Amino acid sequence: MANVTVGGRSYEVEVRGDTVIVDGHEYPVSVREESAHATVTAGGVAYRVQLPPQGERQSGMNVQVDYRPFTVEYDGRLAGGASRARPAATGAPAAPAGGAAAKGSVRAQIAGRVVSVRVKVGDKVARGDILLILEAMKMENEIKASADGTVTEIPVKDGDRVVEGAVLVVVE
Repeated sequence: MANVTVGGRSYEVEVRGDTVIVDGHEYPVSVREESAHATVTAGGVAYRVQLPPQGERQSGMNVQVDYRPFTVEYDGRLAGGASRARPAATGAPAAPAGGAAAKGSVRAQIAGRVVSVRVKVGDKVARGDILLILEAMKMENEIKASADGTVTEIPVKDGDRVVEGAVLVVVE
């Protein structure tokens, strides 16, 4: 068990294999390593997590979760053999929203489920083009490009559940 502070908010965190317990609530967790970041799926919701290089991971480190910066501090032991940074990043989305958005990030205005992604990385889009369909409160919402550009990242896929403020598509 460890005490983890993310963005000024404290949590009790314990890692048990593919389950992370945050303040007594269990979340199934999977991690998919990518070139510059990891995709952490916790409780059925995917998050883009960027950690410092392996040798720089320590208490007091800066991380990004869905392009939002957080400072992570911890004391105690998270789990035998588990990456100390992985559970801290998993707890980050519960922290109060804040921080700067990455340029070109298209964010969810409400929690919901991605019905269909209509673009792929590399697509050129114009302002007003439909990027994806997000179902929220039993309504389908067209998520549109706010500017012309090229799709550089899509951290969600059809069927993903997202929280308010989650990055859906990055257009640069």
